[in-house]
Amino acid sequence: MLIADDDGNYVDANPAACELFGLSRAELLSTNLTRFVEPGRELEFAQSWRSFIDAGEQKGLFRLYRPDGEIRDLESQQTALALSRQAEELAAVNHIARVLGAELDVRKIVQALTDEATELTGARFGSFFYNVIDEGGASYMLYTLSGVPIEHFKDFPMPRATEIFGPTFRGEGVIRLGDVRQDPRYGKNAPYRGIPPGHLPVVSYLAVPVVLRSGEVVGGLFFGHPEPNVFTERAERLVVGLAPHAAIAIENARLYQQAQRAIIEREELLAREQAARADAEAANRAKDEFLATVSHELRTPLNAIIGWSRMLRTGRLDDETRDHALETIERNVRLQTQIVEDILDVSHIITGKLRLTPRPLDLAPVVEAAIEPLRSAADAKGIHMTLTAEADDVIVCGDADRLRQVVWNLLANAVKFTPAGGRVAVRLERDDDCARIVVSDTGQGIRREFLRFAFDRFRQADSTSTRAHGGLGLGLAIVRHIVEMHGGTVSADSQGEGRGATFTVALPLLRKAANTPDDDPAAQAG
Repeated sequence: MLIADDDGNYVDANPAACELFGLSRAELLSTNLTRFVEPGRELEFAQSWRSFIDAGEQKGLFRLYRPDGEIRDLESQQTALALSRQAEELAAVNHIARVLGAELDVRKIVQALTDEATELTGARFGSFFYNVIDEGGASYMLYTLSGVPIEHFKDFPMPRATEIFGPTFRGEGVIRLGDVRQDPRYGKNAPYRGIPPGHLPVVSYLAVPVVLRSGEVVGGLFFGHPEPNVFTERAERLVVGLAPHAAIAIENARLYQQAQRAIIEREELLAREQAARADAEAANRAKDEFLATVSHELRTPLNAIIGWSRMLRTGRLDDETRDHALETIERNVRLQTQIVEDILDVSHIITGKLRLTPRPLDLAPVVEAAIEPLRSAADAKGIHMTLTAEADDVIVCGDADRLRQVVWNLLANAVKFTPAGGRVAVRLERDDDCARIVVSDTGQGIRREFLRFAFDRFRQADSTSTRAHGGLGLGLAIVRHIVEMHGGTVSADSQGEGRGATFTVALPLLRKAANTPDDDPAAQAG
């Protein structure tokens, strides 16, 4: 009995083997199988022995030559050795399977798989091209490399389903080639007709598909070496054994990612539901507060009207008191009319029934017309009101009545919230693209945290029943809607309570069409 290792070196010999070859045990253990091979055929024998070992075959017949030239055909067996090698292969596969099974990140799974398989097969470089499914369900291909920096592959296109790659991507089986250049499927596809210039040199080639339990081919493992006949049956067995474990790990990672996305989507949905519920509750509170405010705002002038009307009916008022009564009734009627008009405007805005009658117009007269009705109220409080027009012929296309309503609302708020002796300033500006109406005051200002709600319907910085100033909180909401219907914007700014406020309305300028007479407003509006 002779025992040799994988490389053909003798590691043990019994007396019968020593007698067979006419050598001592020490002489046998210092030599190699190729010593007894027909001269000139040592390399061929070494390759046959390596194939026998790698294939894990149980028996093999080898022709050896004794030192005296006598030929002996010896049967070699790999019983214990084969079992040992199979155990090693199984242990290696199980180890990698445990590594893959413990990971839930697809990128880490494929990198670990590629690194381990490249080392096991003896490849100079390995790669794994695999399909990834994005959140929208679309599939795209990624890859990982081992044995070379990933930057080496960045300038080359993804492999296509050519005759050499196609079988792997279709899951048709393993391809193992001693010299890929000799395969009839190689070099048939444009534009390179083979390996692209500068590509990794591949002579020995091994490719194994990775298929999920559903039958989906998730990708392919590819291995290369610049020398021929590197990949053995053992290397093929190892990668084929790894492929199902890789498929399971990738499938588990996909399921985990889907579960994580489902959790995130559920949390986002819950957050949206909670936000919508909070918005609805806030809207209901605002509506309730608005209804209470409407009741209060309507009742106050009505009480004054009813009270003075009763006193007038007695006929016992002197002329001065009677005039004051009529003035008070008229003022409160106008106030109620304004409240009703604001409510109707908001109703028209909500239902989409608010309409404009646009035409070319100069903003200066519109602003002046809005200021005049408020001068008496400003004078009564000792408020200094100014208008500065920094440009002439500020022409826009708009509804004069509605734009006047915008300016009036902003000014009325400024006068209302500015204490006696304060200032309210109106500026009319323009640049190349837009006109701006800027209303600023030295009044009580707006809390910074409330600025973003300033133009919301039914929102007031102070909605308590004991607030110092009345109103429904609709004026600024109406302003914003009318301005936006004109294609403009409105903004509010304040440094805080007690520090005044500034409101800026920006409207697009009306540009004259080429060769259009200045006195043709219809043509300018078009």
